[in-house]
Amino acid sequence: ASLQVPGVVWGDQGVMSGHEESELKEYDNFDKFVAALQSTGVAAELAGAGPFTVFALTNSAMGTYEQLRGVPDANMLKMQIVPGKISSSEVRSDLTSLAGPLNYRYAVRKHFVNDAIIGEKSFGPYPDFPIDVECSNGVIHAVGNCFAMY
Repeated sequence: ASLQVPGVVWGDQGVMSGHEESELKEYDNFDKFVAALQSTGVAAELAGAGPFTVFALTNSAMGTYEQLRGVPDANMLKMQIVPGKISSSEVRSDLTSLAGPLNYRYAVRKHFVNDAIIGEKSFGPYPDFPIDVECSNGVIHAVGNCFAMY
């Protein structure tokens, strides 16, 4: 697996502006999440004794958090990090992040952690949210919602 960014389609909002619902609007990315990890010092912690499982937030998820809650702090980012290397297929129960408990649930044939879908699919032929991306100190799963919001 690679940390290829997920595709974002127009959806019903695009119809009014002449686009098809399933037409590619843009690709989401992770640079806001990475910048926040670095600016808060959490990136340095990730470089330490691991391994860690990181539920990486897309730029749109970071933007939603910033709009509703303000500038992300270290505690919010630590909610996205779980000690140990946990593959997506092993996410089947509650977890404990570096900042506290995370709730697992299975609904509508999807696995959720604090209401974020693990292994979210994009629409059409566009890349899905990457999961099980091996890194030097653990594994990364991309998610479209911030755990601290729920």
